Amino acid sequence: MKENRNFKYFETTADIGIEIQTENMTDAYINAALATLNIITDIEKIKPKITKKIHIESKDEYGVLYDWITELLILLDSENFIVSKYNIKISKYENTIVIDGQILGDIYDRNIYNYKTEVKAITYHQMKITNEDNIYNIQFIVDL
Repeated sequence: MKENRNFKYFETTADIGIEIQTENMTDAYINAALATLNIITDIEKIKPKITKKIHIESKDEYGVLYDWITELLILLDSENFIVSKYNIKISKYENTIVIDGQILGDIYDRNIYNYKTEVKAITYHQMKITNEDNIYNIQFIVDL
């Protein structure tokens, strides 16, 4: 099943910005991941061979977005694991936002999956998250 792609890129100095607009928070965070990893390789080519559990908690939407993208980049850097499919749920509690679920992907091999460029990190610079009229808008910059 093909993921719904609701992201675009915008220019910044020496980095790249990502904008997402979707109808719910879960799709917004999935598209943030898809957009980030698509900078590295063509994510539609990644086969969902391996399943991993994911659990991320933060005090607000900004922190959980930062931690979410950081975790995916750490998995790529430390385990060569690149994600292509997301079965996640985002829950809001009194003082916490939680991402729980499973991520699916494969061991990233440049001989199998092409390489575009390295994404070093997500930044808080110009990060914006809004929900207006049930449309989630997310904007953030990744360091290349």
